[in-house]
Order: sequence, then C-alpha cells, then structure tokens
Amino acid sequence: MRRASLSGEARQAMVTESQRRVRVLVVDDDPVMRELATARLDEADFEAIPASNGSEALGLLRARKFALVITDLDMPGMSGFDLIRALRSDAAIAATPVIVITGSDKSDAIDLAFAAGATSFLAKPINWTLFSHSVRFVLKSDADHRELRSARDAAESGARFKDGLLSIMSHELRTPLNAIIGFGQILSDQFERENDPIHKEYSDYIVDGGKRLLNSVSDMLLASDARTGPITINEVDCTIEEIVDLALSPLEKTISLSQAEIKKVLREPDLELCCDRALIARAIGKLVDNAIKFSPRGVSIVVGAATLKGGDLAFLVRDAGPGMSAERLALAMQPFNQADMSFRRSKEGLGLGLPLANAIITAHGRRLKLDSAVGQGTSALLILPSARLRGTQAPVVGAA
Repeated sequence: MRRASLSGEARQAMVTESQRRVRVLVVDDDPVMRELATARLDEADFEAIPASNGSEALGLLRARKFALVITDLDMPGMSGFDLIRALRSDAAIAATPVIVITGSDKSDAIDLAFAAGATSFLAKPINWTLFSHSVRFVLKSDADHRELRSARDAAESGARFKDGLLSIMSHELRTPLNAIIGFGQILSDQFERENDPIHKEYSDYIVDGGKRLLNSVSDMLLASDARTGPITINEVDCTIEEIVDLALSPLEKTISLSQAEIKKVLREPDLELCCDRALIARAIGKLVDNAIKFSPRGVSIVVGAATLKGGDLAFLVRDAGPGMSAERLALAMQPFNQADMSFRRSKEGLGLGLPLANAIITAHGRRLKLDSAVGQGTSALLILPSARLRGTQAPVVGAA
C-alpha cells in the first residue's frame, strides 16, 4: 500500500509538472531539425510537440492549446505561409504567436511571413545556444501584449459605460429641470405682479440655478457625443449678427454682474453663412463666459467677425484678462479640466468650455485657434470654411 501510494504521488507530480510547462508546437518536414528543436526546448523546460507538416500542425492546434508555434516556411503540401494564414483566420487560435524559420538569405520570405501574420523569425543556421532565449523573448513579448490589450479593452469598456451612463443621466435630468425652470419662472412672474421682491428674488435663484444645471447637463451630453465621433450639426442659413446676438443673450446677467465691457466688431453683420447657428453661438458664448469668469471685474472683451486671408470666416473673442501660459492653455483644452480643478477652486464650471468650442468648430470643418500669454490676455478664433459663406464676403483681415 505504501509503494502504491508513493507511485500515485509521483504520477500526480508528473502530471502537475506537465501542466506547468509551456507547450510549444515545432513544425518542420526535416526530422533532424524537429529533433534538435524539441530537444533544446525540452532542456529549457518547455513541453515541445513535433509536427512534420502544416496540415498535421493545424490539426494539433485545433485539438490542444499551444503557447507558441515554431514553423519552417518551406514545407511540401501546406507551407509555413499557408499554416500562418490558416491559424490567423481561425478565431480560436488566431492570437497564438508564431516564430518562422527560414534561410538567412531569404529576406523576401521573411517579409511575406510577417505579412501573413508571423510574430518573429529565426534565420538558418540556427544559433542553438540562444534558441531557448529567443523563444522566451517572444513569449514574454506576447504576454506583455496580451496584458496591454486586456487593459485597453477594460479601459474602453469603462469609457463606453461612462459615456452611456452620462448620456442616459443627461436625458433623464432634462425633463425635471425644464419643469423646475418653468414653474420657477411662473412663481417669479407672480411675485413680481404682487410686488413681493423678496420671494421674487428667491424664485429667480431657482430659475438661475436650474438654467446653470441644465447648461451643465447639455455640456456633458455634447462632450459625450464629441468623444465618440464628430458632433451632429443642423445647418441653417443665418447672419453673423444673429449668431453673435444669440451667443450674448444668455450672458446678459453675467455681463451685468461682472461689469464686463463687451465690444462688438462685425465688419459685415448681415453676411450670411450656412452652419449650426445654435452650436456656433454656443461656442462663442463659452469663450465669452470663460473670458468673464477668469478675468477681473470690468474686463474688456471684443467679440468680432471677419474673413481671413484665403476666404475663411473667423469669429473672434479677445479679452484683456490675465492670460495663460502654454502649459495652462494645453490643460484647459482637455475635457473636464481647468487650470485649477481642486475642490477649493474659486471658479465654477466643468472645464468644458474650450474643448466644446473646439469640437463644435471641428464638426464644421475647421479649427479653434488660441493665442494667450500671461499678462496679455487671450484671443480665440473660431474659423469656418469659406464654402459656408453666402453672397458677398466681408473685408479680408489677417489671422494674427
């Protein structure tokens, strides 16, 4: 009984050892090469399985799990090239790394092997001293690649989940927010008729807070759309002045409270263009709001429009505020970022103003151009293609 027990333990140890060893498939029609390769792999603690041709190897690959395939290219019947193509076309085994063995002077064959899906190559005559090291290197690279791919897939899955959740929550919040704003406005109007300034002020707080939250929800939804692809635009014909007025209208109270000085410079206010009027106005409004938010009280802001050299149309928002360094400007262009995103920051907002303005202009076929320096203010150009202009163009000015 004692001897039988020891024999069983030994067999179990052998099975465990076999399971632990990395299984490698060696494919070559030359029996000497097969024997040399399998012997070297066995010495290096791999489980080497030989196959004499591509068809036999493909059958083994579909029947058992292999960590690596080492194959000759020049074989009768199914060649190494055909084996690689068949392996890559089978989803169950397509990720298996493949080392090809070929003559040292056959560079074209190596290129063709990589085109078919080979992972690495070994040139004849093989340096058997380094053979197992080459195998371990490819296996380590494959493991690293799998880990990176898994991390990427997890990150993409998380991003899709967040985008989906953001979109759903944004849609779900809009309806109750519109109701809050609507009833708040009704209360405000009623208290105004009743000459009750205190309760009217409270009602106005409700309306203003609801509008700010609704704008934030809309910004998050637009940012989610921009992340997954170009923003969908609804094109209409409109004038430059209509767009600028639409941009500044929601900011009247903000402009008044900040005592900002807004100067409109429209070279040809009646010039027509084809664009998404609401989105372009929104982009301009974001830039003006940023200029007010990050500048001292009473800041001077220029809002203008003119054509550039080459015929493109540019909307300009230029402030005389504190300006930004190149590092802070790059940070501000990233979604959900401000120069200061700590909980103790003094400025409200999601950090979406510049990214959304850029996404809106990108959807219209051009770009947002920013120029800022510390102590010299910030200039922003929202550039639209000349093809969007209708009728007579405005006087041409430089882009600087």
